[in-house]
Amino acid sequence: MPAAIENRQLTAEDYGYRFPDHWLLDESTDIGAMMHHAYVQRVIEIVERSGARRVIEVGCGDGWNCGQLVERDLEVVGVDWSRNAIAYAKQLVPKARFHCGDIRDSEFIQRFAKPFDAAILVEVIEHIPPADCVSAIRDIRNLIRPGGTFVLTTPSVNFPNDNPQHYRHFTEQGLRDLVAEAEGLEILDIEGYGDVKAEDLHWRLARFVKNRFYTIHPLYHRLTERYRRHCIGSSFDRCHGFIMTMRRNTQQ
Repeated sequence: MPAAIENRQLTAEDYGYRFPDHWLLDESTDIGAMMHHAYVQRVIEIVERSGARRVIEVGCGDGWNCGQLVERDLEVVGVDWSRNAIAYAKQLVPKARFHCGDIRDSEFIQRFAKPFDAAILVEVIEHIPPADCVSAIRDIRNLIRPGGTFVLTTPSVNFPNDNPQHYRHFTEQGLRDLVAEAEGLEILDIEGYGDVKAEDLHWRLARFVKNRFYTIHPLYHRLTERYRRHCIGSSFDRCHGFIMTMRRNTQQ
């Protein structure tokens, strides 16, 4: 755990969203943006294949993922505790509905009482204090109808945790244990996204074609495109992160 958050709990003020950062990502020049777009599209593909029509994103940030869901003609609700993030999301994704706060808020419960067909939690669980992760999974599970879909993504321990807003990164077994403790969910699949070894190689080579003295744009573009095949379907010993698909038990 980074020292910056080792002895404190993150608050909404830690997520200022001065700019709608996810809307500014350019996958043609950055492998991080390329990877982000790829795993989000994979999450949306899973949601679509589940047959879901009503989808909630918990920790929606500036609404970029919600915008992608709306483009698939889905009914979308986004929740985040950052006022700036929700302000951007409302402006940029007017066809979705948003709530600034917590899914346990009485206002949220009154507005969105009907169960959702699917829920997504994209790169959020690592921002939640470890002691609260099980209850967070349970709370999201309870938003979904029995038989509904829950898709979660999060960084792997293969990728060093030097982010002051991340409490921890996960192993496959760590995710399985978390879901087992939360109960009421069946894990259907776990996939890897990204490739930390390919990323390391990319950045070692990139400095020769893009640095503070010059940029050879055609070579840098070609080098960036080489990473695309590593975005989805990575082995667990090399993956940057995980995509986990779950289903709420029909007995719940």
